[in-house]
Amino acid sequence: MTGPTFTAAPPAVRPVPARSAPPNRAALARPDVEGGGGNRVLTYLRLHWLTILFLGALIGSGLAYAAWQLVPPEYESYALFQVSSAPSLVTASGDPSRGRTEFNTYLKTTASLFKTEMVYTRALADLRENATLAAQKDPVKFLDQKLTVDTKDGLEIVRLGMKGTNAADVRAIVKAMTNSYYEQVVLAEYNLKVARRNALQIQQTEWAGRLKSKMGPGVAAGLPGELPATPGAAAPKPPADGQPPAPDADFIKRMRLPELLREEMKLRAELPSYDAEAERLKAGIAATKDALQRLLDEPASADAVDAAKKDEAYLRAKTAAEMRDAEYRARASRALEPNSATMTALKTAADAAREEANAILAAKAKTFEAEKRRPLFAQLSKEVTLAQAVLNQLARRKESATQTLARLAKEVRETPPPLATAVAASGEKPKGPLADPTVTDILATDKMYEQLTAHLIALDMEVSGGQKRVMIKQEASTPQVVDAKKQWMATGVAGLMGFALVAGCVLLAETRARKVSSLGELKGTTPTPVVGVVPWMPDGATARDPLKRADVNEAIDKLRAYVVQSWLSRGASTVTVTSALGDEGKAFTAFGLASSLAQAGYKTLLVDFDLRNPGLHSFAGVPNASGVCELLRGEADFRKTIQILPNGLHFLAAGKWSDDARQAAVGGRLEALLNRLKEPFDCVVLHGHALLTVAESVEVARRSEVVLLCALYRDTRGPMLKRATDRVASMEIPFAGVVYLGATPNEALC
Repeated sequence: MTGPTFTAAPPAVRPVPARSAPPNRAALARPDVEGGGGNRVLTYLRLHWLTILFLGALIGSGLAYAAWQLVPPEYESYALFQVSSAPSLVTASGDPSRGRTEFNTYLKTTASLFKTEMVYTRALADLRENATLAAQKDPVKFLDQKLTVDTKDGLEIVRLGMKGTNAADVRAIVKAMTNSYYEQVVLAEYNLKVARRNALQIQQTEWAGRLKSKMGPGVAAGLPGELPATPGAAAPKPPADGQPPAPDADFIKRMRLPELLREEMKLRAELPSYDAEAERLKAGIAATKDALQRLLDEPASADAVDAAKKDEAYLRAKTAAEMRDAEYRARASRALEPNSATMTALKTAADAAREEANAILAAKAKTFEAEKRRPLFAQLSKEVTLAQAVLNQLARRKESATQTLARLAKEVRETPPPLATAVAASGEKPKGPLADPTVTDILATDKMYEQLTAHLIALDMEVSGGQKRVMIKQEASTPQVVDAKKQWMATGVAGLMGFALVAGCVLLAETRARKVSSLGELKGTTPTPVVGVVPWMPDGATARDPLKRADVNEAIDKLRAYVVQSWLSRGASTVTVTSALGDEGKAFTAFGLASSLAQAGYKTLLVDFDLRNPGLHSFAGVPNASGVCELLRGEADFRKTIQILPNGLHFLAAGKWSDDARQAAVGGRLEALLNRLKEPFDCVVLHGHALLTVAESVEVARRSEVVLLCALYRDTRGPMLKRATDRVASMEIPFAGVVYLGATPNEALC
């Protein structure tokens, strides 16, 4: 089959995306879709992937940025407390809290006191301006839910933390809770120890009086509150008859000897610890002083220098220096003697002004930097002062312990030999107060007095040194991002929503428009049979590509064969080629079918009945001088208006459109013209206007034996095509079919 011959490149029907020819003619230019819903959705997405990518990236970026701003990350700030495993005592104690189990109980009790009403109430008093708490209906409940208190086995650390989206508010809350806990719990416990120490001092004085009353004046002379006996004082009176003799002083000393030895050994063991603790404190003080010196010696930061450059004093000095320098340079450029005394004085003045400005800048920068470092400097100075106070207290304790040790050593040396040794030396039986209840009472009272004194000394050392069992190691840390997952997820979802939104709009638009995207979809749209499938788009690119042009010619020849065998062989002679709407390939199809019929030996006339928008003359390569419009108006001769093209096709152009032609394109004049056109030709191919837009297209179609409706890939809308086929069916035209243009080579094989 020879196929139609195009004398000129056909005009572009509508701008469509250009598609390059595949290396293999049988290769698919796009996926085949048989009309399934899921496949149709994929087809729509593939068709608009570039639009979805571009607009989706644009909208998704905006949504992602909005989500990033609206879903801030979570920040966390925390405070650290150190809970000593036992009270800080210099002397060894039998305090049961030194046990591991008791310490765990104390640690958990300390941690549970963070979340108490008294701590919350005191903290909320300092957080009246906190925006996060101001937005809460129940701030106490909010704090109870958000604050976390953590402890770890084997560590003396309690961690108070909080997470939130406002970093400044989170840090302020943690700081307020830290200060509130320290005031309501730690200081309260410290004040309780002070009160207990005062009570123990009263009890010690009371028991000292009891002990004095039970012992003789000579024995009790060394007790607190009793002056030593003066020379010449009256001797104690002997006991009355019938009363037990007063305990012998030597006997009391012998009974206290074990206690004296134990205390002496204890103090001797403790003395080295004073030196070790003093060395540790001295090293800490030296390190802190070094840090202070580094703060003083460290140059000003860039921020401080920038702030100093904005100071008025520096700006005035800088302006004066610049003016002097400018004056010197101006005078120097005109001076005959650059090294004269006047020029030297000007240069010296300019240099002095510059040095003065630099000195002011350095001083101001140092001042700003010092102001910036003031909190840290004050903290380090406070640490030095506190450490020095502890060191002084430790020195006083060491001095007191040394004096006590000397006194105990002296008492041990002055203690008489044991009574058993004296009795054995004399050979007498023991007598006197060995079995006397009074002695037992004195010893018990002395033991109680000793215990009270030991506890009082321990409490006094703890209270006087300012030592607390719970200490703040970090007040409130700088908030750090701990959970950005929500922000990243929201940003990612928002970005994907941009693509989903564009894809949804594309699917909605495609679903409403229902443009034909495949041969299978076309067959499912209308019951009218598809009688021709033309591959590739009917545009200039197809005409210039030999492979595509060959595919098109083959498809047009197949359409001609179907028309001849199915309709012309049954007596049909008039074929109208139209479409539901305009620009759907009807001119291309009409010219190709007529050319194929003419080249196959049929005397064929191609008539352009698209009177309002004629276009076939461009395909034929002839002018649109006169034609159908002139024949309808009776202004031209039938034989002179028909032109014969080089391929043997007879062509009748549309002519010049007018309102008279529109009125004549109906009724008897139109029918007479069509009957006249049929007489000398085997087949007349009429290129009509869009079927659903103008009236004359219906008049032309219903006077034909065959109507071919053209459907163009991605231009023809399914509902419009269905409406056009229904209209053709209602006109009871003998033969009708659909021609699909823009198909894939694979679809054209049907």
